[in-house]
Amino acid sequence: MTITATGTGAYRSAKPNQFVSSRAQFDDLQRQLATKKKSDTFAGLGMDRSRSLDLNNKLSTLEGYLTGIQRSEVNLKLASTAVENFAKMTRETVSDTRTGSYLPSSTGRSAPQVLAEEKFKQTLDLLNTNVNGRYLFSGRTADVEPVANYSLIMNGDGANRAGLKQLISERRQADLGANGLGRLTTGGAGTSATIAKEAGDPPYGFDLTGASTNSAALTVNYTAGPPADIAVNVVGTPLPGETLTIKLELPDGTKEEITLTARAEGTDGTAHGSFVIGADNNATATNLRATIDAALKREANTTLSASSAQVAAKDFFNGSPSNPPLRVPGPPFDTASTAPAPGTDANTVIWYRGDDAAGPARATSSTQADQSQIVATGARANEEAFRTGLAQFAVLAAETFQASDPNSEARYEAMTERARDALGFPPGVQNPSEIIVEFGTAQTALAQAKERHTATKNYLTTTLDGIENVTTEEVAVQILALQNQLQASYQVTSILSKLSLTNYL
Repeated sequence: MTITATGTGAYRSAKPNQFVSSRAQFDDLQRQLATKKKSDTFAGLGMDRSRSLDLNNKLSTLEGYLTGIQRSEVNLKLASTAVENFAKMTRETVSDTRTGSYLPSSTGRSAPQVLAEEKFKQTLDLLNTNVNGRYLFSGRTADVEPVANYSLIMNGDGANRAGLKQLISERRQADLGANGLGRLTTGGAGTSATIAKEAGDPPYGFDLTGASTNSAALTVNYTAGPPADIAVNVVGTPLPGETLTIKLELPDGTKEEITLTARAEGTDGTAHGSFVIGADNNATATNLRATIDAALKREANTTLSASSAQVAAKDFFNGSPSNPPLRVPGPPFDTASTAPAPGTDANTVIWYRGDDAAGPARATSSTQADQSQIVATGARANEEAFRTGLAQFAVLAAETFQASDPNSEARYEAMTERARDALGFPPGVQNPSEIIVEFGTAQTALAQAKERHTATKNYLTTTLDGIENVTTEEVAVQILALQNQLQASYQVTSILSKLSLTNYL
């Protein structure tokens, strides 16, 4: 008689590892039910392990792209908001400084100037925006605060380093000259009146660009030089209302014309705007020379002064660590004859401390949005649009116009006219809107890449789930079946373990 596996002695002949493997299978099914994963190793996936590895690698790459995009989206949003606020402040200043906005005050500053000072401070704070330890407007040197504080920029450090106000003062002295005539000299004798650029043709003050008259009683001769000069000769008696026009170019490139009108003795007229027709040619020439002096001095204290401040501010904000601001050689400054030269970090405040390497600002930071798509997201506080706005805010904040000075209103109008023109960002000058558009383009590119990656990620995740994940219901059924099988096996084994030949027979 043959005793089968379920017969007498089956207990002794049963292999213990069959129960162990069934128990291990049961434990593995419980793990699957808890983790929803078929295996906790790639080897456990069998033939699907290579597909799983490939899909996990692709998903990891996509996660890297999406993480970088998310971080850049935050930075771009904050940077765009900062530039939008800056652009809004420049537009407000254009409106604030409209023609006729001058009102004398005890402080020497009008309301638009006070507002410009606050806008200047706000702009400095915006350009120092920091996100998670990264300064958004510092270019490649993202860990360096790009912009100095207001007090240091305007006033220097009180020791060796000069701030903007000192540079404006030095430049103004150089432009007005020791005689206050804008580096011009006047003279003449008898029936003549002359105007000439100072000897050596210094690169400061007025440049003579021409002269004309509508009077037959005056002859005008202009010599371009250098140095340029104008000679006027009185050859007759001018008629009241006839004019002499002197054409000037200022350091900031603007042009002005001084028009002197002949008037009869005893009629109304200003000392800087008209000359009295004398009893003879010599007397008329004497009066003309006095009027030329007064006109040049007034022009120097108004338009030239405003132009000088603009040049000083532009030079200051063009400065950077590798290119310090230009300064007038001196002292003395009112007789300076050589061109401005770069200062040093030891004697001049460098307002911008960030990255100033060659190349576009956007390229100073980038985001890998896809395998071959790199989106430029960088920015620098010393971009032209920011320099232009900061220079105008700073000039408005720095200048004072005392009520006792008869030239204050004219100088204020000359200053605000230049500020409005500059803050209008004329063609050829970078406009804040250009930066906003570039940021917006980058945001759009990142958003499109994010949408594409998210869709791909969802598809790959679904595919990977089909390879690695289990169905809860299926596992539960398998557990139940295995549990029943084990229970039956244990029961049979228990019964068989109690059998004997006597009981069997």
